[in-house]
Amino acid sequence: MKGIQELISHIDLEREVVIQAHDFPDHDAVGTAYALSRLLAANRISSRLCYGGEIQSESLAEMIRILEIPITACGEAGLDDDAQIIIVDGFVGNTNIRGVPGEVVGVVDHHVPPTEPNCKYFDIRPHMGACSTILYEYYKISTTEMEPNVATGLLIGLMMDTAFMTRGVAPVDLEAFSSLFFTGDWQTGSRLLKNSLSLADLSVFREAINACIVATDFCFVPVTKECTPEVMALVADFFLGLREIHFVVVLEPEREEYRISVRSEDNSRPTDVIIKKALDGIGSGGGHVHMGGGSIPRDLFPGEEVLRKRFLRAMGKG
Repeated sequence: MKGIQELISHIDLEREVVIQAHDFPDHDAVGTAYALSRLLAANRISSRLCYGGEIQSESLAEMIRILEIPITACGEAGLDDDAQIIIVDGFVGNTNIRGVPGEVVGVVDHHVPPTEPNCKYFDIRPHMGACSTILYEYYKISTTEMEPNVATGLLIGLMMDTAFMTRGVAPVDLEAFSSLFFTGDWQTGSRLLKNSLSLADLSVFREAINACIVATDFCFVPVTKECTPEVMALVADFFLGLREIHFVVVLEPEREEYRISVRSEDNSRPTDVIIKKALDGIGSGGGHVHMGGGSIPRDLFPGEEVLRKRFLRAMGKG
């Protein structure tokens, strides 16, 4: 099984090491990046943490503040041209991984990549519910004692990506949850995730309820109000909580593109497969069996009704 020592064997100790989370990162990406940096530090290797885009989640910003995670935007990091990049919770060439100076030497992820990464080291485990679980195993294999803040960050990432251990959970995720629950601060983690909405977000839910279009167990939810990816995901989870609904697509426009958040309770309709079929030729996206996302450039957006029918056809219903 791959682990931290194999990753370290591909690192040049004379060059800067940068751990990069995907653009507009979530709790799992930041928690994983932080855990990896601390594990490298335990092996006397310093590293820096960065991300593309911006932090759009208030609960994630609070997590970074409370756990004192030293992560910055790539544009503010001033990276060396020969830096060694380790990508976590994403893969090389994906639209949500901003190109930065340096060489990608490693990828640690739990998404199915379109092609095998062309780098010295990669550890991709799609069967795991969160990238945080991979770092839990790295610590376990290396027998390195985990700091409480690291455990809390991993616990938050694991709970977020698995919807509090109700989605896409593998046996090793349960093992990780049990260990991290008692090593980290589960009360802080739960508070951050459960209180991620504000009163200002209620208008998005109001619009979503009024705008949703239902066809049998498929719900298409176009919203026009500006909202964060975190709120989009919560809207999708809200509709998936309706007993008649088993597949949800939430659509929200940004300045340069349309963003999509997708949820599925039907293993025969995995979100990553359906998204790629529905967005073929107009956009890109991916994810897991139960959750995923994508984007469409504004100049390729076919309109709400056409997009809805594309998803229906991708599910064999159109």
